[in-house]
Amino acid sequence: MSIAAPIVGLPGFGTARTASNRVIFRDGQITGWLSQGKVINGTLSRDPSNTGNIDVLRAGLLMGKITATGLYAPSVLGVTSAALTNTGTTVSASAAVVTELVRRLGSSGTFKLVGPPAASGVVRTSTLTYSAASGTSITVTAAGVNEVQTLTFGAAATGGTYRFRVPLANGSMVTTGSITWDTTDGTLLSNINAALDTATGVVGGIVATGAAPDTALTFTFSGVGYLSSPQPTETISVVTFPTSGTTATTVRTTTGVSGAFVIGSLICPVDGSENPVTLVPSGSGLKVTDLDGTSVDRDFPMMPLAGVLLTANFLPAYPSDASLKIWLKETLSTLSAGKYAFDDEF
Repeated sequence: MSIAAPIVGLPGFGTARTASNRVIFRDGQITGWLSQGKVINGTLSRDPSNTGNIDVLRAGLLMGKITATGLYAPSVLGVTSAALTNTGTTVSASAAVVTELVRRLGSSGTFKLVGPPAASGVVRTSTLTYSAASGTSITVTAAGVNEVQTLTFGAAATGGTYRFRVPLANGSMVTTGSITWDTTDGTLLSNINAALDTATGVVGGIVATGAAPDTALTFTFSGVGYLSSPQPTETISVVTFPTSGTTATTVRTTTGVSGAFVIGSLICPVDGSENPVTLVPSGSGLKVTDLDGTSVDRDFPMMPLAGVLLTANFLPAYPSDASLKIWLKETLSTLSAGKYAFDDEF
């Protein structure tokens, strides 16, 4: 059996150690907590912005529950340092955050990005696949999703012409010229796509496909001005029906999603802890390594469930975007068994 060696030495002054007290509750105390607390997963927990002491989780660090184990870990690895464009493939963050992403999630894999596509927009969560992460950059597959709508005819066409009403990239509507029906499916699709290009002014903006174009057509919004952009529900319609056709139904089969995210969006894990339910309480922090620097699980005593929070002391940062602030407040209040109030509301 081995035991830890005691700390020994001659009397005298050693290297200074600083323990900084941080306050997260406005009135200085927790007004509600989970009796007996929980356990923090030491291996998965770090505070990357706590320079020199990343193994000490500071007060205000958002925490969530890991689905597989029930242990707790930080909900947010960090925030983006630049906006991500609609077709962007590089997520920018501080070097400390990128290092923590690799340490916790690996050199490639997936993570979640939380934020609106534009200032004060609707907050959404996208799971991004990344292939590399180093320095201040994370290389990802573009987060956007193309809109797809399917139009189904009540009866198969046997002749005549089509005319479709479709959206322009600016959202207004336009009607195509007459499209001649053809017995050869490939020729018919070519005629339709040529008419779409002419009407919208964008080659390949909206692309029509279909194994049986006489009865059903799939329209994918994938070109310039349409790529990764949500469209009004069921925008494709028939203005002129071909022979034998008198009815058609359009359904949205894939909703377009913008791939853009504002600066300050949240970079999160994917193990369940990305859903913040609590935070590290006021104090000098919770250390998650032993004297040898090895990660250890540790107690999470008096896990907060209620209180008036100092928003300026949220970690890794209190969002600057108005809608992301609302998302964070609502998430904490919804997922937590208790109730939080926020000082910036008063």
